[in-house]
Amino acid sequence: MEKHTVNVPDVEGFARPRTRRDFFKTLAVASVGAAGAGLFTSKKAFAQIGGTQEGDAGIFNFALTLEFLERDFYQMALDAGVLSGPALGVVTNLRDHEQAHVDAITAALLGAGATPAPKPQFTFPPEALASQDGVIQLASVLEPTGVGAYLGAAPMIQSPDLLEAAGTIAGVEGDHVVAIKNLQGIVPPANVAFEQALTKDQVLAAIAPFLGMGGGGGGGGGGGGRREMPKTGGPGA
Repeated sequence: MEKHTVNVPDVEGFARPRTRRDFFKTLAVASVGAAGAGLFTSKKAFAQIGGTQEGDAGIFNFALTLEFLERDFYQMALDAGVLSGPALGVVTNLRDHEQAHVDAITAALLGAGATPAPKPQFTFPPEALASQDGVIQLASVLEPTGVGAYLGAAPMIQSPDLLEAAGTIAGVEGDHVVAIKNLQGIVPPANVAFEQALTKDQVLAAIAPFLGMGGGGGGGGGGGGRREMPKTGGPGA
């Protein structure tokens, strides 16, 4: 019986500091280069958060909100002081990557004359930041959601340059999924498909609890009910 192996990034390798400068340069070339002629079309947006812009601007503002969400979670996880060993290195790199995504998307929007969405106020379940296992569990929900959002939005992006930028970011988010799975001791079998594209509604359902939009009324701050840890397995589970 032949053995099938999967070429995935090892945890220690991912935990080592990366050349963030080169990584950001790749994103900046792909995204800021799109600031030329009329790249923001009037096609209905994938979603709007923090604004009413449509087309590519609406899509990228939605992506910006997701990147803010992931970056803030990883920063709070680092600040909580519950991480050690390879997990500390991995989460540090995840935070740096998400910050690079925020910078690149913001630059692309500004370069095209669009207004970047303001960063929302996020709330996370206390147990997600109380232990290393809690951090990894929530990361295993957030990262596949991010990949699925980019895959779902890709067919709606009109600008070829912005489509390339979204593909670059989605590829990095895919690496994040694998790194988190490896921290959990999971190596996906060769016949398991990559993350699935998600619809706007699926993505919003996944992130709503962190935006104060979940189950009960009223938006706003964090005063309401207790935030529960989402189940692993992603929005489509």
